[in-house]
Amino acid sequence: MPDGDYLTPILGGMVMTAVGHPAGLFYGYKTNGVFASSEEAQQSGLRKLNNNGTLTPYGAGDVIFVDNGDKVIDYRDMQIIGDPNPDFYGTVSSRWKVKKLTIDALFTYSYGNDVYNFLRSQLESGSNFYNQTVAMTNRWTTEGQKTNMPRAVYHDPMGNNVFSDRWIEDGSYFRLKTLTVSYGIPLNSIFIQGITVWASADNLFTLTKYLGSDPEFSMNNGVLFQGIDAGLMPQSRSFFLGVKINL
Repeated sequence: MPDGDYLTPILGGMVMTAVGHPAGLFYGYKTNGVFASSEEAQQSGLRKLNNNGTLTPYGAGDVIFVDNGDKVIDYRDMQIIGDPNPDFYGTVSSRWKVKKLTIDALFTYSYGNDVYNFLRSQLESGSNFYNQTVAMTNRWTTEGQKTNMPRAVYHDPMGNNVFSDRWIEDGSYFRLKTLTVSYGIPLNSIFIQGITVWASADNLFTLTKYLGSDPEFSMNNGVLFQGIDAGLMPQSRSFFLGVKINL
């Protein structure tokens, strides 16, 4: 790389381009839960570095960020938190035929790729007046509460919702992309050689652990934009019926 390693900010996240690494890695903070009590936060000794150079100790309900050992959470604690590049991906197609009945199926899959769920980072931030998901009902509210959802504070002064592995998810999926069933009706006619009646459906089911609306998406064709879910409309189920007449 002629200009060396660099970071690209995208939708509040950070994408790393570095020699010796895959393209488009997610670069941010790693987390280890939420402080359940003020005593737990005080014992950790962790402090946040503010923009003006001052330090603020973390308290109950704040995210426990993984520290490099200096007890100060700042840019030096950032690390690789996800890889949008799948270990393998592809399609599987098959055809079953019994006499005049034909069934065609097309499956798509991806395994081992991480996804930055940008939409969830907005709808579970608890730092503004946007509508929030029901997951926010599990946020920290009382001393001693055990939860992985930090407290809700307007403008998020402690940076609990910065770009971290909280927003990185497993994007692996297995989907029945297209299913087509057709039946050929033979005819002994001068003008018509046969009639085929068919029905087809798209996106019938998807197996995935991803919490977003659709694990199969593309924000942009650029290599640095892979695995970033900006909240596009999901692919919906579609159904078709048709008749093919052979003359």
